[in-house]
Amino acid sequence: MAKLYEYQGKELLREGEIPIPKGGITKTEEEARKIAEEIGGPVVIKAQAWVTGRAEAGGVRFARDPSEAEKVAGQILGMDIKGFTVREVLVEEKLDIEGEFYVGMTIDDGEKLPALIFSSVGGTGIEEIAREHPTKVVTFPIDITTGLRSFEARDMLRKLEIREGLVQTRCGRRDLSKRRDYIRHIVLSGQGGDRAEHHHSRWRGCRGGNPPSRRRWAL
Repeated sequence: MAKLYEYQGKELLREGEIPIPKGGITKTEEEARKIAEEIGGPVVIKAQAWVTGRAEAGGVRFARDPSEAEKVAGQILGMDIKGFTVREVLVEEKLDIEGEFYVGMTIDDGEKLPALIFSSVGGTGIEEIAREHPTKVVTFPIDITTGLRSFEARDMLRKLEIREGLVQTRCGRRDLSKRRDYIRHIVLSGQGGDRAEHHHSRWRGCRGGNPPSRRRWAL
């Protein structure tokens, strides 16, 4: 299964009509400034690399204006993160995140079915999350002929004491799970947005309704 950069995964989410932040991908600091100008507010500059721990390594940083975005992009481009040289950065609007979750797709060898892993605790290392917060993680095998049905998603979220606004976003995009996306983060934001990294068989050239108020669930 091919690896995707974050921006490639987000392209798939956009195709699935899942809200993602405004932004763009670039290989130069000058273009990073232009993207920040188009966004018109604080941004986050994110190194595109097939590794975890980008933020801890300095590969995810914020900028208050286009000038700072240009400077930060220049500092991130060319960085070495765990042996991976950063050639591109994703410049996105900075989100007002109220909550963060984890969702992933894997294969249940015992059931011989795809399985959805969902956690009410956000993060990139689901194994560590499961060890430290075992009651905050649920795994649910999915029938490939029906996909994840709404009542199954509601039951799963009730077990984690999560509001059901997310169900409309997740279940309404069942085609994504059938296409074997791997989605790592969901956030609840005042603007709508995401934290996502994926694997998808489409990228052969690569290796390795609405809840209350203005708040939106997004992947």
